[in-house]
This record gives sequence, C-alpha cells and structure tokens, in this order.
Amino acid sequence: MENKIAIKPDKPISIKGSLGFMIPLKKNQVDYGNLEAKKELKGFREQTYRHITIVGDKTLLLIEKALNKFSVLERKKKVAKLKFISKNLKWEYKQKGIYFIEKKKYFGNPKVLEHRKSYIRLVDMPDMYIFYKRLNFLLKTHIPVGVPHITLFTKGERPGREYYGIPIRSKAEFKKLHPKKISS
Repeated sequence: MENKIAIKPDKPISIKGSLGFMIPLKKNQVDYGNLEAKKELKGFREQTYRHITIVGDKTLLLIEKALNKFSVLERKKKVAKLKFISKNLKWEYKQKGIYFIEKKKYFGNPKVLEHRKSYIRLVDMPDMYIFYKRLNFLLKTHIPVGVPHITLFTKGERPGREYYGIPIRSKAEFKKLHPKKISS
C-alpha cells in the first residue's frame, strides 16, 4: 500500500562532518504494510534506527573532493550555502512500494564475502532532487542522487549484527540489485 499523504519529518540531522546528513524517523512515520506478518522475515531484524539518508558516506567523500578544488574561503562559502539549502527544504516524503534487495560484497573485511538482505520502502522525496541539483550546480559536479528509501528489515552474516543495511547511491545501483517488489 502506498501512502498518498506527504509526511513532514523533523529537520535533518548531521551525521558526518559538516555536510553528511539523514532524516530521522519515528516508527509511526513508517508504513510497514503487512510485511511484519510474512514468514519470509525469519532471521531478519527490524531496523530500529529509521531514517532516510540524504548524503551518506561515499557521497560525502565526493562532495569533499569537489570542495577541495576551491580555495579555503570559497569552500567555506559553499559549505555555508549547502547548509542553508538543506535547512530550508521541507524534506516531505510519500511512501511508495516495498522491495526486497540482496547483495554479496566484501563489507569491511576484504577476505570475508558477506551476504546481506534488506526489505526497504521507497519514498518519493522531491526535495532530495532539488538539493542535489543545487549541490551539483554549486560545486560544478555530477554527483548522482541516491534512491530515497527507508530500511525496514535487514539480515546479514556479520557476527556483530550492528549494521546490515545496503547503501543505494544511485538509480543504476538500485537496478543492479534486482529489486523484487513485495505485495503489502
């Protein structure tokens, strides 16, 4: 079931450096559909730190690399402008379909291949595209817009279980994951 009502979240919070950030969400701001009742969830755990990533780890590195091409004074001005832009967008979103994705990759340890699985809910968040359009114009870059989504349930092989999410940094990356739409 897709949520047709736009939800206005709390303001974005900083997560890394001065520009990386995400939108924190409360459980009642996320529609799980009937996913919690599915047998397929055996071994999965609910993502308790619910959020929509706007600028994540690798994207932040691309931004920092672009900023390093400017003088210190220009860099400070551009960072201030990006902060102003991010704080003045509404960041409203509408929830769309739920998808199952999985990925095998070396996460952290180059000797251990890890298999991760996630159930995610895509969201329609127009301000994310506005932010990236302005960011790319300001920095003279072509950084792709990530796929706005909320991770619902995860499963992985890392012993610590503290993080099993699958970053999705572009539409092309999302397609490579061969997402399967879940009826909910």
